[in-house]
Order: sequence, then structure tokens, then C-alpha cells
Amino acid sequence: MKKQPKRESLLKNSNGQYRYLFNWQSGGFNDIWAKDLIEFKSELKRQFPSGVVNHDTLHKATPTESREWDRIGDMMCW
Repeated sequence: MKKQPKRESLLKNSNGQYRYLFNWQSGGFNDIWAKDLIEFKSELKRQFPSGVVNHDTLHKATPTESREWDRIGDMMCW
């Protein structure tokens, strides 16, 4: 029997929200904390009314992805 690789759990905060990571259609990236896609879409409209998300890149983050996302963002700001 082939051993399955260990899957990392999804990152969830104390409010029960997942961290959704995504890229913009015009370039760049961002994240939004939301419980589900419905809440994600309403938060997206509230925070970024004119933003167009590349939905092929939208996904829930794992703790490792979240750290890397923050590290890359920090490198771009310095």
C-alpha cells in the first residue's frame, strides 16, 4: 500500500473564518478572512468595490501558505 502524503489543515481564526488568498486580474495579490464564499464576495465588494479577482487563483490558505504569502508581501514592501 502506497503511503499518502500528509495534508496540512486549513488556516482558521478564532471567529471561524478561513483566510482566502487570491490574485487580481490586473496583477498583484491580496487576502480576505471569511467563513465561506458568500461572505468572501460581500467582503470583497465592501473592501475593494472596483477590484476584479482572478477566480482561478482563489483558495483557502494553509498555515504554511499564509506565512509564505506574508513573507513575499513583506519583501515587496521593503
